[in-house]
Amino acid sequence: MDNIGLVEHCKKALEEKWGYVWGTFGQILTPALLEFKLKQYPLEIGQYKDYIQSNYLGKRTVDCVGLIKSYLWWDGKNPLYKAETDKTADGFFQMAVEKGPINKLPDICGIAVWFKGHIGVYIGNGRVIEARGTKHGVVETNLGDRPWTHWFKVPFVKYEDGPHWAEDSYSYLKERIVVHEKRFNEPVTRGEVFALLAQVVSLLD
Repeated sequence: MDNIGLVEHCKKALEEKWGYVWGTFGQILTPALLEFKLKQYPLEIGQYKDYIQSNYLGKRTVDCVGLIKSYLWWDGKNPLYKAETDKTADGFFQMAVEKGPINKLPDICGIAVWFKGHIGVYIGNGRVIEARGTKHGVVETNLGDRPWTHWFKVPFVKYEDGPHWAEDSYSYLKERIVVHEKRFNEPVTRGEVFALLAQVVSLLD
């Protein structure tokens, strides 16, 4: 289980339009499963029961931390519950060894972003995939638009130095115009911006 796989799993959930139901972790929602979860979480699910029945029956569903647990528990075609890695969003945060304030977020895909009671997965380029809530499901959001307070490396996930999210864009530009060294995580000067824009405009003329 590594961070690249976690990101790919979250993108799969996004593409398949997984829904949101408290206490679920990637199972296909059946009437029986919904009734079982309703007994577990009567307040959280009860107020949205009609919406859930209309929109999510027959689809895979998760809650916020269930999106991550569905990756940790994935067993071929479906998730298989594992008690040893069953943590809440806050439990994962408390357990994490590497973590920090959101303004110090490392530019590493698969890092978890967190505020009390909620969790998402950073996928690079200022974007996050999260199971946001019952009427949102699994969505992609802007990092800066949400009230994240901290980042952390998810326990049980191995973090690899995969390709930077900007690598494909860099390669595309390098074949067409003169670009500076990668330095993906360093600030860009106004002069560098002007130089690149001038080349782009010249291609359009």
